[in-house]
Amino acid sequence: MTEGLIGIGEASRLLGLSVSRVRQLANEGLLSTELSSGGHRRFSPAVLRRESLELRRGSATPAEWTAEFQLTRLAEDVVWAQVRSELGQISEQARNILGYAVTEMANNAIDHSRGTTLRAALSRQGRVVQVVVADDGIGAFQNIADSFGYDDVADAVVDLTKGKRTTDPQRHSGEGIFFTSKAVDRFALDANGYRFVVDNRNADVALGQGSTVGTTVTMTLDLDTTRKLLDVFAAYTEEGEFVRSTPRIELVRHGSEFLSRSQAKRFVLGLAEFEHVILDFTGVDLVGQGFADELFRVWQAANPMVRLDVTGANPGVALMIGRVAKP
Repeated sequence: MTEGLIGIGEASRLLGLSVSRVRQLANEGLLSTELSSGGHRRFSPAVLRRESLELRRGSATPAEWTAEFQLTRLAEDVVWAQVRSELGQISEQARNILGYAVTEMANNAIDHSRGTTLRAALSRQGRVVQVVVADDGIGAFQNIADSFGYDDVADAVVDLTKGKRTTDPQRHSGEGIFFTSKAVDRFALDANGYRFVVDNRNADVALGQGSTVGTTVTMTLDLDTTRKLLDVFAAYTEEGEFVRSTPRIELVRHGSEFLSRSQAKRFVLGLAEFEHVILDFTGVDLVGQGFADELFRVWQAANPMVRLDVTGANPGVALMIGRVAKP
């Protein structure tokens, strides 16, 4: 590999885009590449950041409405009421989803951000609306890292794909970000230098570089969506209880080549609260034996009431899991 250049997988994580999207942008000539001696695409991180910024600026839709709120004594329904008044005619499904999403994100800013100001913004392209809720606080990932003792704020990102992880368990369930990210078409959370993206249109999750000031949540939704909020809840609940989780394993290995035992020990925190955990290995090329052993033998033996299932594993990963997992 040419010194200083990175492969398409690392470029995907750097930009917070899926590998297929990075490949498409490269094919269209919008991202510069070089070829390695083996004929593989390689990217310059510095050039990637510049070109990605230019693409975002060029595709950004100016906000048609913005409002600023002081977080002290702010009620989250006030934020939603103002956003709702700007939306006009929308489907019942869109109203339910956006109402839930905006109030949950505003509530997080009020109760967790330790900031002073909340900004809400609205823009649209045709019938697709983008709503932004941003605060000037400590940053969501740093807040989680501080609460659970993580050395790296990147370890906090995977908690958002589990659900039930909250810095204030007496007052919050930890479900707001989880279900909001599943309900809208596209969800992006920028904080503490990272950008966590869930694209439900393409069943894609990505982690890249983001802003470092406060927390900014960007939610995109087709106003004519047929997705029902109750169906989103139903996929992870039974009799009203949040019992099922589908954490994305790829996020655990951010910045590392393979998954280790120490990463497994951090990853399993909070999983014992679920009855059924579906581990999504999509995008993971290699799993260390220690990771598989810690998760599928050690942790599973200590938590026999939690059902572990696997999805998205390639043959090599499935082989490693099969070596240590009991039937």
